[in-house]
Amino acid sequence: MNTVLSTTVDFRHLTESREFAEFSSLLKKLTGLVMALNSPGVGVIFHMFKSGEQNQICLLIRKDKEGLRRCSECDRKHHSYAVRSGKTHLYTCHAGFLDIAVPIFVFGRHVATISSGQILPEPHSDSGFKYMRKRLKWWDIPTSKLRSAYDSAPYLPRKQIKYVMQLLELFARQLCESAQKIRDLEAQMERVEIRRAREFVEQQIGNPSLHLRDAAKYAGLSHAHFSKVFHQVTGVNFTRYVQAQRITEAKRLLKETERTITDICFACGFNSLTHFNRVFRCFEHRSPRHYRQS
Repeated sequence: MNTVLSTTVDFRHLTESREFAEFSSLLKKLTGLVMALNSPGVGVIFHMFKSGEQNQICLLIRKDKEGLRRCSECDRKHHSYAVRSGKTHLYTCHAGFLDIAVPIFVFGRHVATISSGQILPEPHSDSGFKYMRKRLKWWDIPTSKLRSAYDSAPYLPRKQIKYVMQLLELFARQLCESAQKIRDLEAQMERVEIRRAREFVEQQIGNPSLHLRDAAKYAGLSHAHFSKVFHQVTGVNFTRYVQAQRITEAKRLLKETERTITDICFACGFNSLTHFNRVFRCFEHRSPRHYRQS
């Protein structure tokens, strides 16, 4: 199983999760907003709503070839920014609506992005409609039809949008944990050599000298064969896997103990605080100190 296939599997599991369906339904009832789950690169979009529940202007734009191109280009650009920053991103789309992108990471790897929004930036008004009509001047649509769709578009005050973003962030973390649990269940069914290697990593997590060749020897495989098989089964290389396990242990210690960050750094097998901070940011997109404070 290569990394690309593994990402697709993660995305499929997330779209089929009961949590996604329930949260999507509650979000619609509470705020009037719909949400979708996008695969990396916005290649596949999965949503839990009927077309009639979507922002009608967006629905009409996406039925137009040029409109679909503009929407897709806008989403790819801003979703890419959200992934690079590792943070929830609120942006104005090409039509003038406010959209939200929340990236989801599993083992520090981007597997999907939650999208929601299609919210008017201000309450319905004649001036607001004229502004949108101007932004959509490329689009050949009767003014009366556009006005009818505009009047049905959702609007939320900025403060409420902020709360929606916080809810989506919490839900993204829940989906991340669900995906990791699925991986753990799949791991229980994998070949015995890889399971032994995982056990070895768990035992040696605090050993800064932990190396692939040691795990390969413990698993009973040659260095080269073990490297290939491990990547096929887990979807990541051995070094990335060890880093993920060390960061998981570091997060536990940050939450459950009062040990200093320096102590935790060396207890989890890192050779230096600088390296620990860099790897932690790579996986969690924030420093260990900020993680503990939050």
